[in-house]
Amino acid sequence: MSKKKFSIQSIVLEILIVIVGITIAFWLNNWGEERKERRLEQEFLKTLRSDLAADSAAFVYQVEANQANARRVYSFKEILRKKQYDNDSIQWFIGSFLNRNNWVINDNTFEILKSGGKLDIIQDFDLRTEIGQYFRIRTYQTEHMLNIIQTFMDEHMNVYLTKNTDYFIQNKPDKAFVRDTEFQNLLANWADLNDEKLALYEEILENISYLISKLDEQLK
Repeated sequence: MSKKKFSIQSIVLEILIVIVGITIAFWLNNWGEERKERRLEQEFLKTLRSDLAADSAAFVYQVEANQANARRVYSFKEILRKKQYDNDSIQWFIGSFLNRNNWVINDNTFEILKSGGKLDIIQDFDLRTEIGQYFRIRTYQTEHMLNIIQTFMDEHMNVYLTKNTDYFIQNKPDKAFVRDTEFQNLLANWADLNDEKLALYEEILENISYLISKLDEQLK
């Protein structure tokens, strides 16, 4: 009887040892995977921060360039409003007011995470949500704004300027060009588009600064 009892105890003990071994192995595997995911999360967060920092520098330049362009456009509009058609600066304004400064958000790292189903690797739910909203909304807005501007150029401004090519090649340009109501309306529309783009870029800069500060907290 004792031999039989001993055998049962041995079997139970062996089963317990196997269960404990499997549990420990499972825990170690999960622990290793967790560490691996955390390292991967840190790498992606660093890359996202680098992308945002590069975009920040680009948008700072874009904002400054568009502010300068806005000043030129409004100075030009003021000259035309006052009907100073003999102003020596008119030809310079004509050559500079269409200076375009555009930027599209770099969303490569975000798209890699999204397309690979890896966004959940960012543990902080609020940060993950904010990053997702930023790239989805702001990428769409910048691309949409540039499409609007390009359509305006292709369908309106370029068409008008092509009809008045002589203005740019004559030594003494025909002042009728800037007296034209159609041109002045196009100039006003261009000013409005530039203001909308400038406001968007300034908002994006604020978003980027906020996200970089949140990422810095995670990367400490």
